Amino acid sequence: MSGIVMVSLAMNDKGVLLANPEVDLIGMPETAGNGQSMAELAYEAVVETLESLPRTRRRDPDSVAEAVRRGVRAPLAERSGKKPPVTVHVLVV
Repeated sequence: MSGIVMVSLAMNDKGVLLANPEVDLIGMPETAGNGQSMAELAYEAVVETLESLPRTRRRDPDSVAEAVRRGVRAPLAERSGKKPPVTVHVLVV
C-alpha cells in the first residue's frame, strides 16, 4: 500500500472556506524526491484546486470533494510514483 491522504474542509453553503484545510498523510513518505514536504505539497494542491473551482461548483460538496481528491492525488502520484487513496470530507456549516 502507498499510504492514504485525508483532507477535511469546513465550508459554508456558498462554498467559502471557514477554516484552513486539514491534511493528514498516513503511511506516506515525509518528503518527495526533491526534498519538498509531501504534506506541504498536498496542502498546496488542496488550496490551488479550491481556488480554481468556479463558485457554482464550490457550492456542491460532492463536486468539491471529487475535485480536491483528484487535485491532491495527481501531484503526490507524480512525486512518489504511487497513487495513494485520497479521502475528502467536506463539512458544510
